Parts: sequence; structure tokens; C-alpha cells
Amino acid sequence: MSQPLVLKPLSPEEERRANIRAKNIMLWLFLASVSLFFAALTSVYVVRKDGSDWLEFALPEPFTQSTVVLLLSSVVMGILQWLVRTDRPWNRWILSGGIVLTLLLGCWFAQLQLEGYKALVAQNIFLVDNRTGNVSGSFFYIITGAHFAHIISGLIALLWSLSSALRGKLTAENHHNLRRTAIYWHFLDFLWLYLFMFLSYAEQLI
Repeated sequence: MSQPLVLKPLSPEEERRANIRAKNIMLWLFLASVSLFFAALTSVYVVRKDGSDWLEFALPEPFTQSTVVLLLSSVVMGILQWLVRTDRPWNRWILSGGIVLTLLLGCWFAQLQLEGYKALVAQNIFLVDNRTGNVSGSFFYIITGAHFAHIISGLIALLWSLSSALRGKLTAENHHNLRRTAIYWHFLDFLWLYLFMFLSYAEQLI
């Protein structure tokens, strides 16, 4: 008669590692789904832009400025990822200051995006234009607005990491939450860079 299968309970360290792996997998699955979502949006953009109701327009300068700001914030996050791997007495405050700087740059990016939208409205480019029937503006607002919403979620994740840093919870052995936040923030950075290049040069590339 076969012996019943007895599962050996995980040690606290094994359980911690399993929890980290599960969260990492969930993050990458989420990023994959977001990538597919934006791939679908830009694909529809390509198909739809050949319509007679499509009006080309240049992106206002604030969108270019916001791109530079977001790239800079990603550089700061990269430095933080390096710093957190080294345990130093002052790391708690350096990490906290770096996360605050990233937060400020993220808020600056959001402000520049809003200024860009205001500039578009000044050019009579709206989310819904019932007068001319132009849909290119609608696609631009939807695509960039979806990214804007993810930036807000990234800012919330940064606030959570800031709370951990201030409480001294970010160490060389326990920095996985910051690592996941950094991966998400880098992803949003490169996603915006892709969208910015796509929307800026779609006419030449397609």
C-alpha cells in the first residue's frame, strides 16, 4: 500500500522567496497585458488614420519636455536600484530623498502633459469634435490618457516605496518592493518614449 503524500511545510525563508517569486510573476504578467493593450491601440490608430476624417497635427512642445523629464526620473530610479543593494547608515535618507525626487519628476511630467492638452485645445483639437468630425485628436487623447492613468498608478507605487524607505524597510536583503516599483516605472518610461515617437512620426513611418 502506497504511503500518503505528506507535504513538507515551507520554512519562513522559503515562504518569503515563494511570495517574492509570485509577486514578480504577477508584475510581468501585468506588464505583458498593458503592452498588448497599447499595441492594440496603436494598431487601430494605424488602420484608422487612412480615413478621410483624419487631421494631422504637430505635438505641442510640452509633450517633448515631458519626455525628457520622464527619462530623467528613470535615471534617478536606476541609481536608487544600485544604492539599495549596499547597506549604509545613510541609505534610508538617500533612498527617501531619491524617491521623493522621482515623485516630483513624475508630477512634473503629469503637469507638462496637462499643459500639452491645453495647447491642443487652443488649436481646436478636442477629445470629441462634433464640428469637424476629426477623430485623430480622439485617438491621441485616448492613447496618451491611458498612459497618464498608468503614470498615476506609478506615483502611488512610489508613495508606497517612500513609506517603506522612511520606515527603514528598504535594505540590501529586502528591497524587492522597490525593485518591482522601479521595473514598473522604467516600463512606463519606455512605453511613453515609444508612444511619443509613434505619435510624432506616424505619418513618416506608416
